Amino acid sequence: MTHTFSPIEVTSSSDRQQLRISLDHQVWQARHQVTATGGRILDWEGPALNREASHRVLDSLFYTLDSRQIELTNGTCEFFDTCHPAWEETEGGKALFRSDFYQIREYWLDKALWPILPDRIVQTGDIRHPRRPTVENQILYRRFAPGLGKTITLRQATVEEDSERFHRWQNSPRVAKFWEYPWSRERLNAMLDERRADSHSTPLILEANGEAVGYFETYYAVEDRLGPYCDAAPYDQGVHVLVGEQAFLGKGQTPHWLNAVSHFLFLAEPRTRHIWGEPKADNKAMLRHTETTTWEKRGEFDFPHKRAALLCNPRDRFFLDTQL
Repeated sequence: MTHTFSPIEVTSSSDRQQLRISLDHQVWQARHQVTATGGRILDWEGPALNREASHRVLDSLFYTLDSRQIELTNGTCEFFDTCHPAWEETEGGKALFRSDFYQIREYWLDKALWPILPDRIVQTGDIRHPRRPTVENQILYRRFAPGLGKTITLRQATVEEDSERFHRWQNSPRVAKFWEYPWSRERLNAMLDERRADSHSTPLILEANGEAVGYFETYYAVEDRLGPYCDAAPYDQGVHVLVGEQAFLGKGQTPHWLNAVSHFLFLAEPRTRHIWGEPKADNKAMLRHTETTTWEKRGEFDFPHKRAALLCNPRDRFFLDTQL
């Protein structure tokens, strides 16, 4: 499987009544009606969309039109893949809510992640928690982000592929100020191996069009040091954020990385109700993203090694309000 999707473009007239969609040298024209809840596709000119093209076109339509719901008339349903039960029957066709669409796991997750582990309690030390899944080295998440015009992928970090960049990132003064891991390459390699071996954590590399953007360390909150400081449910997760490459900072890029990782975590474990974070309380650059994403600051607390801000991304708010 290639890392990068071919680009898709959606353009609309100023009144949003005429749409033009292009993908892989194919072009479609559509007539669109703005409604109180979103939009309705009235006419469709062009061939029917296969399953992958159908969900990619819908993804771009939700973004371009900023709709909370897309309706298809009976005459346009045949051009889209509407087999998923998230689609609802309407009087004149079918409708799909944006909040439902972005929870369809099969569109963006690798097949290996589709099965859900049964809810069985195990024990790690003094902590009882649900059994956690094993994560392999394949591409775990892949999505073309219309707002960036790039394909975002997530995979597990490995010493073999990521040792040099991980060491370089952690020893950058900008990163070391908050992560405090300006260690030797050998020590950081050992840390990566430790994270990979720990069933409660997953070290991820995020890439945009195949270029490494940064390191996102995810974990299940109840087994983590954060557990005693937040009201974490059994499947709630947390994340540490490191955008390593300077080229991927600024210009409104970071919210895309945060939203992609949040999207992945909510999809990979549908029972996750919240994602938690605990950056340094004086990390103003990270805290600013509570203004442009659904991350919320819930307060501050003291770890033994730092004063931390408690951040939370609620599942319901993420899917209702995020324009992916």
